[in-house]
Amino acid sequence: MKRSMSDSKESSRYGRCDDDDNSYDSDGPHKKPKTEDDAVSSTKTSPFRERDLWVLTSFIGKGSYGSVHLAVRTTEGEEESLPEEMAIKTTEFSQASRLKNEAEFLNRLEDNPYIVSYYGNVTTHDKKTKKMVYNTILEYCHGQCLAKHIKLHKGIGLAEDNVKIFAMSILIGLKHIHEKKIIHCDIKPKNILLAAGEHHGFVAKISGFGKAMEKGSSEYGDGWGHVRGTTRFMSPELIGDKVVDYGADVWAFGCTVLEMLTGERVWAEHGELCCWEEWITLIGESDLVPYVPDSLSDEAKDFLSKCFKKDPSRRWTVDSLMNHPFVRWNNEYPEEEEEEEEEEIFEEEEEEENEIFEEEEEEEEAIEIEEEYPKEESEEEEQK
Repeated sequence: MKRSMSDSKESSRYGRCDDDDNSYDSDGPHKKPKTEDDAVSSTKTSPFRERDLWVLTSFIGKGSYGSVHLAVRTTEGEEESLPEEMAIKTTEFSQASRLKNEAEFLNRLEDNPYIVSYYGNVTTHDKKTKKMVYNTILEYCHGQCLAKHIKLHKGIGLAEDNVKIFAMSILIGLKHIHEKKIIHCDIKPKNILLAAGEHHGFVAKISGFGKAMEKGSSEYGDGWGHVRGTTRFMSPELIGDKVVDYGADVWAFGCTVLEMLTGERVWAEHGELCCWEEWITLIGESDLVPYVPDSLSDEAKDFLSKCFKKDPSRRWTVDSLMNHPFVRWNNEYPEEEEEEEEEEIFEEEEEEENEIFEEEEEEEEAIEIEEEYPKEESEEEEQK
């Protein structure tokens, strides 16, 4: 059961993480997490008890708005609200608006098997830097992110049957997200995590909600004037006209599926584009779509063509894509299905994949639009 954690008392401690120079941890223990009542819009209230502690064990990675560490719970008992292992995503409190945004949306999307689980947020004090640190506590996915999985298959791509399973998992998650009137705005392999299935293989889960928007909210307005997401995965209407809608998620999803199938970065056929204007010209102004190799199956090529309609009004919706033969190749998916049935199908079809995720930093470039969040060396070309 996922619960939010606040109203903390003194004497919590965190272990030092020595695996990466970018770790925020100081050499000694931190003070007990302090309460921030308005840190996240949440109805979940489960205050820490004095013995509720966890220890950071390793550095997982760093994105544009937070570092992620693996942590293990050090407490026992029936009242525990944390899993034995968890991912702690952290950043300085003054720069935590994206993490707070992610926490708010994950709290609303709880209990979906294809969206990463959220367990709460905590504010801590870093002993070394003397700064307040905002942390979100998330499900730890042993397979790490899809981007690393793809990189291990560079130039080859994943087995098509595995791509179909991952694609359907992502679509089910996106369906739930869109039903809540939420636009993710940053679907890409780096934001798809692979969790161990109950029987074997991996289940794809959507993460990275820092740039998500609620359609109809005051922030969203009429959907015009927004530039957010990762440049390489932006839809033509988003990068060209600054229009955000559900179709932007579908385009980015298509780019993600293409990378899984080919093992290459989307738009790689055009080389390294060095400036924002070149990306606008390529994606937003030209008639080009990402290159789809002839070597792919006819069903895969047709599926991608439905995602890569330049006109968003002609682009297929998530519901339509879920009924495409590419992801329904075994005819086991009924027209209307319960989440439990969907999960069982994926568990039965997934193949065993072991020891394929080795930690390595990707060489990525960033293009920033907003100045609130400075460029990270390890981040892809992202628009905040």
